[in-house]
Amino acid sequence: KEHGKLNPRPGKVYIFDRPGMCGQRFEVRSDVIDATPWELQETISIRVTRGGWVLYEKPNFKGEKFALDEGDIEITCPFGRPEHQHIGSIRRAVRDYSVPEISLFPEENAEGKKVVFRDTSEDARIFGLPVRANSIIVNAGLWLVYAQPSFQGAPRVLEVGGYSNPAAWGVDQPYVGSLHPLKIGEPRVENASEPKMVIYDKPYFTGKSRTITSSMRDFMTRTDSQQTTFMYSVGSLKVLGGIWVGFEKEGYRGHQYLLEEGEYHDWRVWGGCDSELRSVRVIRADLNDPLLVMFELPEDEDEGEGEQEGTTFEVTEAIPDVELFNYKTNTRSIHVLSGAWVAYSHVDFSGNQYILEKGFYNNCADWGSQDNRICSLQPILMTRTHSLFFISIISLYSEPNFQGESQVFDRNQDAVPEKLLTKSCRVSGGSWVIYEEKNYSGSLYVLSEGDYPNLSSMGCPSSFTIHSVKAVAVTFTVPSISLFSLECLEGREITTETEITSMVEEGFNNHILSVRVNSGCWVICEHSNYRGRQFFLEPIEITNWLKFSSLQTVGSLFPVRQQKRRFFRIRNGERGQFMSVQGGVDEMKSGRVVSAQVEPMSDIWYYQDGLVKNKLISTMSLQVMGNIEPGSKAILWSETRQPVQTWTTQIKGLINSVTFPGMVLDVKGGKTYDKDHVVIMPENEERPSQQWEIELL
Repeated sequence: KEHGKLNPRPGKVYIFDRPGMCGQRFEVRSDVIDATPWELQETISIRVTRGGWVLYEKPNFKGEKFALDEGDIEITCPFGRPEHQHIGSIRRAVRDYSVPEISLFPEENAEGKKVVFRDTSEDARIFGLPVRANSIIVNAGLWLVYAQPSFQGAPRVLEVGGYSNPAAWGVDQPYVGSLHPLKIGEPRVENASEPKMVIYDKPYFTGKSRTITSSMRDFMTRTDSQQTTFMYSVGSLKVLGGIWVGFEKEGYRGHQYLLEEGEYHDWRVWGGCDSELRSVRVIRADLNDPLLVMFELPEDEDEGEGEQEGTTFEVTEAIPDVELFNYKTNTRSIHVLSGAWVAYSHVDFSGNQYILEKGFYNNCADWGSQDNRICSLQPILMTRTHSLFFISIISLYSEPNFQGESQVFDRNQDAVPEKLLTKSCRVSGGSWVIYEEKNYSGSLYVLSEGDYPNLSSMGCPSSFTIHSVKAVAVTFTVPSISLFSLECLEGREITTETEITSMVEEGFNNHILSVRVNSGCWVICEHSNYRGRQFFLEPIEITNWLKFSSLQTVGSLFPVRQQKRRFFRIRNGERGQFMSVQGGVDEMKSGRVVSAQVEPMSDIWYYQDGLVKNKLISTMSLQVMGNIEPGSKAILWSETRQPVQTWTTQIKGLINSVTFPGMVLDVKGGKTYDKDHVVIMPENEERPSQQWEIELL
């Protein structure tokens, strides 16, 4: 199909000198001719945020090659020699959304009938025989070429260019059994909450410069009397944080360009139709759970309104060609329900770009186009993170309003550097506890996700100093706490699952002598409206609250909740298989829940108010039907059924029924047709099939 202009993207790689994304970090945004000064351990870890990259054994892009796809990887001696230093140079080989293409020829010097591949082929054999490739031409992309099917053996890494004989592409036997191109994934953003851009009036980051932290209608306008630098044109720019839309003309008009975090040394790097760039806008959207609906333009618009309805197309992921889904390329209107999206005038994310944020776009003029054609589209996502450590981040700043020196922590820190006196902070993903002393001791305050421009917004006194920080563990449970009027959990009992902003105003006796946290994590505050000293409590029994806290009363309390829906897979500890739902989901009245791999996406779950729900069908939840007895099957069923069945679990361990105490999820064994069915059984330490592991996505 016809492709439009290529849309390039900036590159970014983090290289850590130790495994586990630990140790010294080297940030790479462009080619590195000589990486030999870096001192690295034998095993290193690499996070490729954007682009397809090649590691070379020697400087100046010479010697053996090792290809890096987007994502996380740990490697030990990629070139087979355990010297201390093992990277010579680094080059970015995949820079845009061009369609990969490789041509294999049976004779040397590109002679004979060629075989062309444009995508991954797990088995490239023809009539059971590998393809003979005495010469190769790579027209686009970075290719991994294997001699055996199913990507067996060490691949040859082939970049754009011609390879006139087997020796040129580094083999003795010129046979290809499988091959795989490295591709660029969806647009991603790391620091969505800290938008910052530096623009220069000349290419290669020279000339006058200006720093921008918010949307700007026109670079050529002075923003205030103190602003001396204003631009007649933009020659180059660096996006240091956030994700932006650049516009060809002032007032957010003309051609649109997606600007991700990275460096753009001239207008070609941002995919410009020309060198004009006159205005920019920050994209401020919740990038979780992207969803939009496209409404097809009916073929005959003259028929009365409502008489002919065009097709609707619900999109939740990147679509390189809408026609593959039986949707025509003429779109009447678009409704973005969540997330932020980039739509393209041509297939494979090429051609003109239209950036879509939440809202309804009634016609093509609304999304900035002169015609209705949309051939491909993809969501903007947060940078993917593969480790539990990277789900939650706290950023500490030495000055109010997120200024001064900063330190970012993505795991518990028992000693924050002494020189960093925190005056403001940001919490991204989850909740954190900040402590006044090292080793998680002394006064504490619990911060949920959000921005805290000063100490008072954190609830701290002005003299408070942060000396250690700890992430609140992820739990899947309905929070519950019981407060007692006497010691040893006796006397009048107050049990709540929700926050209490003021014990006195809501009619409770605030003189509490013992406390039991039944489930979840709770914060008890000295005064009403969550003021004063705070106490962070995980499931615990405190028989003498006065001795524990030195407080005579309780002012207010609240559970620490997950701010956003978290998707996860549930792996069975004994079998290693993921729990999934089986059956046609579209017309499902109920769904069979099994611990065997079935349809794609059917093994993705989330937790909501005690219910375990599947991403494919949000109106149902995990329930046990019929008599509640050992071996009763778990299925997906409508939530209208009473009683509503709720569950509780940790990252690793049992999945307990709250509705039926003592019963847990298990897997049916044997050899009958329903051997993998998920069932409910009494808790039994000797059954490894009752152990489950939550894998956060």
